[in-house]
Amino acid sequence: MDSRFSVLNACMDYRYIEDPIVINKVLHYPNKPISVRSKRVEEAERIGIEYLCNFGPQKIYGNKYRAINILGKGHSSIVSLVFVKGLGIKVAKIRRIDSKRKTLSNEARMLMRSSKVGASPKVYYYSEDFIIMDYIGPISLGYIIRNLKGNEREKYLLSAINSARLLDSIGILHSELNRPWNNVFFPSYPSEFPSMIIDLESSSLGCGNVNKIVGGILSKARINKRKGNLYKLLKEYKKTGCEASIFSCIINELNLLFKDTL
Repeated sequence: MDSRFSVLNACMDYRYIEDPIVINKVLHYPNKPISVRSKRVEEAERIGIEYLCNFGPQKIYGNKYRAINILGKGHSSIVSLVFVKGLGIKVAKIRRIDSKRKTLSNEARMLMRSSKVGASPKVYYYSEDFIIMDYIGPISLGYIIRNLKGNEREKYLLSAINSARLLDSIGILHSELNRPWNNVFFPSYPSEFPSMIIDLESSSLGCGNVNKIVGGILSKARINKRKGNLYKLLKEYKKTGCEASIFSCIINELNLLFKDTL
C-alpha cells in the first residue's frame, strides 16, 4: 500500500487517538497517566494538537495498557504522528518525562538551521517539551541499504552524502552519522532527492559529517577495495575545514568506487 495513504488513514479512519486519557499517557511517557491537567496537556492544546495518529513501527504501553503505535522512541524523547489544527498531519517530538535532557530547544534550533539549506525537515514550533515538524516518511537509509542494489542504490547513497555536506557547510556536526541508517530519510521516494537528516539532539558545532557517513556506508556495504585515495581525500577534507573543492573530489572518487563495487 502507498505509505501516503497509510499515513492519511491512520488519522482519518478511526485509528486516530482523541481520548484525553490516552493522549495524557503519550504526553507523559513513560510515567503513569496523571488525572490532573498538566502543563504539557495545556501546551499541546495551545499548539493545536487535535489528536494523535495511531501509526508507526514501534509500540508503547503494550504491557500495561492498550498498545499505542508511534514513529520512534529514544532515551530522551518519543516521536508521534499528530494532527495539528491549521497544519494537518505533522510529527511531534515529545521529551520523555525521565529524560536527562532538560530541553528540546537546542535540537530544534539546529533543525531550523539545517532545514534552511534543505538538509532537515521544516520546524513549525518548539519548546522545552515539544518539536512540531514535517513528516519525512518511512524510507530510511537503512531501508535503502537492505533492499536496493547496484546503480539503483548508488543514487540514494550519494544523495545522503550530499545532505551530510550541507550540514558541514553550515557548521553543524551530527554525532551519529557514522551509523546513519535511521538518521537519513527520503521523503519523496522513489526520488532520491531530497534526503533529510534528523536527530540533531547530540549535535555540536563543527564539520566532518561527510567523513562519518562515508565511513559508515563503506563499512555497511562491505566495500573494501580501492579506498586508499578516498581516505586521503577525506583526511584532507577534514583538515581544511571541509572545503567544497575537496568534497567535489570525494564525490568523483565515490562515483568510481561505486561503479566498480556496487
